[in-house]
Order: sequence, then C-alpha cells, then structure tokens
Amino acid sequence: AKRLWQEANPIAIDDEVDRYLRNRGLHLSDYPKTLRCHSALGYYEKDASGRSKKVGEYPAMLACIQKADGHAVTLHRTYLKDGQKALGSESKKVLSSGINGAAVRLFEPGDCLAITEGVETALAIHLGTAQPVWAALSAGNMEKLWVPDTVQRISIYADNDADSEYKGQSSAFILAGRLKREASKSVQRQVEVFVPKIAG
Repeated sequence: AKRLWQEANPIAIDDEVDRYLRNRGLHLSDYPKTLRCHSALGYYEKDASGRSKKVGEYPAMLACIQKADGHAVTLHRTYLKDGQKALGSESKKVLSSGINGAAVRLFEPGDCLAITEGVETALAIHLGTAQPVWAALSAGNMEKLWVPDTVQRISIYADNDADSEYKGQSSAFILAGRLKREASKSVQRQVEVFVPKIAG
C-alpha cells in the first residue's frame, strides 16, 4: 500500500481522476490529500488455481483508508479508462480486507461530520453542503465506523441502491443508533440519517 501510494501523485486538473470525477458532475478546484492518481496500476484476477494473475494496467484513483489513530491501514482503488470506470462493477477494490471501522477521511471534521458509503457520494455531499465528509466504502463497514468524540453533529447519507434489500439504509440507521448510544451522558449528540427518495 505504501509503495502504491508513493508511486501515485496528488490529483491534478485534467488527469484521469479529475476527468472521471468531472464526468460524474463533481467539479473540485482542490482535491483532498487522501486521494491520489496512479497513472498505471496493475489489475489482477484469480486464475483457476486461485493464484492472482495480472491482466492489465489502468489509471486509478487511490483513496487512503485510515483507522482511529490516523494511521493508514490500506488503499481503495478505482480503476479508470477514458474518464469512466474501466471495468464496470469490478472497477472498485479494497487492497486488503479487515478495514474494521476505518474510513477515507476526505475532509477533517470539527464539531460536525457527514458520512457516506462511497467516495464519489462523499464528494457530492461536500459540494452540496460544505460539510466535512468521510467515506465508509461499504454498508457493512459503515455500521462499525469510528467517529471522534469531538464530533457532536453527524449527518449520515445512506445509499438507496436499486434491488439492495435496504442494505444501505439499514446500515446507516445501525450506525446512527450506535453513535447515539455511545455519546457521553453530559453531551447531547445530534445524529440524522438522509435517504434519497428514488432507488438507484
């Protein structure tokens, strides 16, 4: 993870990551330091024997995943081509498992923080609300997400994926309930969950 991160560069205007995000309607003049652009990242698939085999190289957006103490645990990769996802639903991969409540900390929180599943959703929420945002990367990890005690106002933006059996929404409400329970008795923590009305 460290080697890949060092090979990558901060996102620059008109590089592959900038083009991809702009094609998604995300126009940022300044990018979070926890995102980088790798110009040619190897893409691997397992063969019949279970061994990983390199099948190509693509530009990629790298996102640094940090645990509670701020140290990086691994990277999230989004493989790109011509300003789009390179491999459809297989374009996004976490480098190693076990992220256990860690997050992509796109913007540092003060007393408020917004939480989403995906990096792109997080950037959209930041652009729309100016809130600092962290991305949990999956519904399962959202339920375990660590949030600093200093954050008193939390907005959770749930995914409403089509045909997902309410996984995004249920994980958002599980996190909301846990954060309310964990709040100190002397401080009232405000937690809200927002769900898009239209599935997909």
